[in-house]
Order: sequence, then C-alpha cells, then structure tokens
Amino acid sequence: MAILLGGHAAAISAVAAAPETPSEWWDVIVVGAEPEAIAAAVAAAEEGARTLLLAEDPRLGGLFVRGALNVLDLRVTPVDYQRGLFERWWRMVGRYGAFDLERAERAFADLLAAAGVTVRLSQPTPRPWLAGDRVVGVLVGGDGLRSRQVVDGTADADLAHAAGAASTWGFSSIGLDARMADTLVFRIDGVDWQALRRGAGSRGRAYAYVDERVAYGHFGGHPAAYRAEDPGLRLRGLNLGRQDDGSVLVNALLIYGVDALDPASVDAGRARAASEVDRIVAWLAQDLPGFERARAGGVADALYVRQTRHLDAECRLTIDDVLDHVVTDRDVAAGGYPLDVQTLLQSDDGYVFGLPEIYGGRLCMLLPRGLEGLWVVGRSAGYDPLAHASARVVPFGMAMAEAAGVAAAWGAARGFSPRAVATGAGPVSAVRTRLAQRGVYLPEVRPRRPAGPAEHPQYAAFRAMLRWGLAVGGYANDPALDAEVAPASLLHLLANLGQRAMGVPDAGRRLLDRVPRTDGTLEPATAAEIVATFLLAAEVPTALPVGAGGVTWTDLVAAGLDVTDPGRPLRRGEVYAIGAWLLELHAEGTALRAQGSEVLGDR
Repeated sequence: MAILLGGHAAAISAVAAAPETPSEWWDVIVVGAEPEAIAAAVAAAEEGARTLLLAEDPRLGGLFVRGALNVLDLRVTPVDYQRGLFERWWRMVGRYGAFDLERAERAFADLLAAAGVTVRLSQPTPRPWLAGDRVVGVLVGGDGLRSRQVVDGTADADLAHAAGAASTWGFSSIGLDARMADTLVFRIDGVDWQALRRGAGSRGRAYAYVDERVAYGHFGGHPAAYRAEDPGLRLRGLNLGRQDDGSVLVNALLIYGVDALDPASVDAGRARAASEVDRIVAWLAQDLPGFERARAGGVADALYVRQTRHLDAECRLTIDDVLDHVVTDRDVAAGGYPLDVQTLLQSDDGYVFGLPEIYGGRLCMLLPRGLEGLWVVGRSAGYDPLAHASARVVPFGMAMAEAAGVAAAWGAARGFSPRAVATGAGPVSAVRTRLAQRGVYLPEVRPRRPAGPAEHPQYAAFRAMLRWGLAVGGYANDPALDAEVAPASLLHLLANLGQRAMGVPDAGRRLLDRVPRTDGTLEPATAAEIVATFLLAAEVPTALPVGAGGVTWTDLVAAGLDVTDPGRPLRRGEVYAIGAWLLELHAEGTALRAQGSEVLGDR
C-alpha cells in the first residue's frame, strides 16, 4: 500500500510561493547532480532540448563522487547490458571495475558541456512549481523556472515528494519496518596493491578476488571480525577500488540507526563512522597482504544511502518481473544485476534473493501516479523494494535516465506530457527507436524461462514466499526446496507471515509461546500442530478444529492444503507450500469480512 509521506503540505507551500511570471523558460529541467540526473540531462540536450541541470550539490557525480562509491555494480555477461551513455562515460574513466573520482567528475562535466547543458550547482533547494496536479517548472530561491518537461534526478525523489507524489518507505510495502544499512566510504593510503594481488592469489578465490583495480571478498573473515567501539557500526567483507594515485576506496563500513532524510542524523552517522576509520585501518593492517603500511586517508563527503523512498509509479518493476525475466516491446533499458539486499539489521548478513538473466525497464516506472508533468529517475523510481535490490545500481539507473532524457526531449518538441509519452504506443516506439540509434541495449522480446527450479512442484509456493522476502534463491537461484528443515523453519516463516502479510504483528509471539521448541527434523504431525496453533493465534477463519487440538495433516489437506502427507520429514518446499496456502486462507477470510462489512454497513 502506498504511503503518502507528507507530500501535500510541501506541494501547497510550493504553489503559494510561485511567482506570477517565470524568470526563465526551458525545454527540460533536470534537478540533481547524481549520475542518473546527469544522464537524463545529457540525453535530453543531445536530442535537441534546451536543457538546464540544477542541484544543491556543489559537485557533479552524487554517489559516485561525493559518496566516493568507485566500484561499479555491473552486469557484462552474457552480454554488455550497460551501453549508451553509461558506456560512453565508463570508457572516459578507463572502463575498469573501479574508477578514479576526479576522472569521473571530469567525465560528467565533459559530457554535459559537449551536449550543451546549462549547469548550476550549489543552488537553494529546488522546489516544484505546481499548477494544480501538474509540475510546470521549478522554484529556486525567488526565481520561477518554467519548463515543458521536468526530471527529478535526486537520490530520494525529493522534488516528486515535495510535489505530493506518494511513495513507500524501505521494505514497508512487504510489511517490514526496515531499510538497507548505510555506508561511509573511506580512503586508505599506502596500500601495496601488487602485494595484495599476490597474497590474495596465493590464498585462492575463496579468500578474495583482486584485479588491477578492484578487490572484493571476505579476506579470511578478518574484516568482519573487527569489533567497533560504536555499537551502531559494523565492518563487513571489503569492496576495494584503486584510484589513479594508488589510494584505495573502501566500501565496507555499515552504519545503523540513521534517519536518511534528516540532515542532522546523517551528519551524526557520518561523524560516528569517521571516528572509527583509524582503528579499522590499523586492524586491517594486522592481517591483509599489502596493508603493512596502510594509513587512513580521509572519508567521503556524503554517505552511501542505498534505500529510502520507492515511488508509487504508474507501473512498478516487481520481483516477479525480475525473476520471470519479463522483456516487452515497451522496454527502454535492460537490467540483470543480482537481487542483492545489503544487511537490514546488525543481526543479519544481507540477502541475495536471486540472479536474474535479464529484465526490462519501462518509462511508466518513472511516472508518479496521480501527478502530471514529472519524470523520476534514480534508485527511488518505481521499483518494489525487492526488485529495487537489482534496479538500484547506477548503471541500470543511468540507462533508465537516458531513456527519460530522450523521452522528455521528444515530448517537449511535440507538446506531449510525460504521461502521454510514457503510455502512448507511438511515442514509446519512437523513443525506443532513438535509444537503439544511440547504442542502448534493447533485448529481444521473447518468452524466457523463470529463474530457479520452475518445474519443481513447490516452485510457485517458493515464489509466493519470496514476494514477502521470506525465501531466497541466492546467486545460483537454488532455494533448496528438497532440503529437510527443522521445526524452527516453519515457526519463523509463519511468525513473519503473520507480521508482514496478515497484519497480525503479535501472531509470531503467540505462536512461539504456545508451541514448544524441538530439535531435529520437521515431522508432518508437528507441522500440523504448528499450523493449527498459528491459525488460532492469527485468527485466520477456518473450519479446522484448531481450538480442540488433534489437527492432523489429513485435516490440512481436507481444508485445502495441496500437499499429501509425505510420510517423512518435511522439506523446505513443503513448508513454503504451507505458507502459500495460509496466505490464501487469509485472503479469503479478508474478502469474506469485506463482503460482510458491505452488507452490514459501517457500524
């Protein structure tokens, strides 16, 4: 369910502050200095639109430059998915797995200059200029800048939010009050990269991968063994990117408890993490090859924030789109990065929900529902939180942003609104033609096999659980559906289903209070007892005698569970089948209650 996060109040103030006449007119205005904002502006200008890029940031590059995230999240097999503008920028910075920050910033500036984009940095906070429910420009200080098309390229969809666009927060749309941890990237000087490469090579791939620019891995578990003085910090396996001057940027320091939209909280989180860096570098120097003379060299200007808002868009990229490998004739970009969710809590190590072969992104994912005149590009566009685990990476974001820039220029030249361009078959076809001419990769439209063991009898149940973030396929797309499980697996699955999908947050506590914890494998009789107890705890309507005890597996089958008694311990797929069936029971009960309410009226 989409949650409106205070957008209307901001929209009203924006309207009240609008001047009577515009100070300037533009074809396309792009707000933000993130790589996606830059891609949208360059594409729009190259397609003939008079384009302005403006941002509060003092420098170009956003996450890549101010956030110092210089290791790229790429997909280059079986084909190079990231072509077009991203490929051009990537070649300008050396086309390695990591890049130099100064070179990256220059490349962004050169692309903007060559395209003829007017750039204004260090601006007052841009606000939406609204006429009714339509964004018609941007307000900056006392100036009103009118535009035929507006693109929100901020990391958190700030302009769209201020205009009243609805969004969900973190994983709230799947009933989980959490979001991915933030990171402070820091620099290490004095690393002997060749010694690191030799040392890692002698210890094998399980230790780490190292090439001429990038290193990543567990490094024997030494980084993760670090114990921070601040309990809200944690070091994980390292992602290292070497710069032109030999310095190394480290993406590994996780920060918990930050309110990513509160500048004071962000500053405090950055300061907490920065105070830990000297100790971290000293710890790494104790064990990592080539780190004997390592010393701390500073921290990024901004945090690496992975997740905040998820736009309630005209259409959304879903986890099913990603794992069903949905490619359509309306796609304007191709994705394929793993469904990689960074740790949510200090007690987990993150999740890889699967590895897609390919999926498509559509322009309608960039349109705020119920709001006219605006495109939204970047990680906060219309991706559900699980699909976002793949779509959040910058190369895919730049591909979608290039499409938005082309679409905005096409619409501005013809008097088409963003919605008319994104939803009209003719305009979408025209945009796709231009993208193909620009070198963008648009994959063949054909049926593709879903990821994972699609022929398995419990595959559909696995996918039903995965939609709630309660199953994983990993990099091998193998959910181990035939693996035996312990009673705790069913207990925790049902506890989470009650909280996330059924709106009964204490069902899990009630369940765990009433069912004794047992070791060993999960027998059918034990599973039937757990299910009966859960139905009672979650108050799910059922004809089963859940209050009388003695519910058997046969009773569950008679009530609709499509799994016969296997006569052996249950396997993971059968546990997922129980969860999927309970979701169906809950949905049926909810529908019946709704019908009863309609008959009786609100009383």
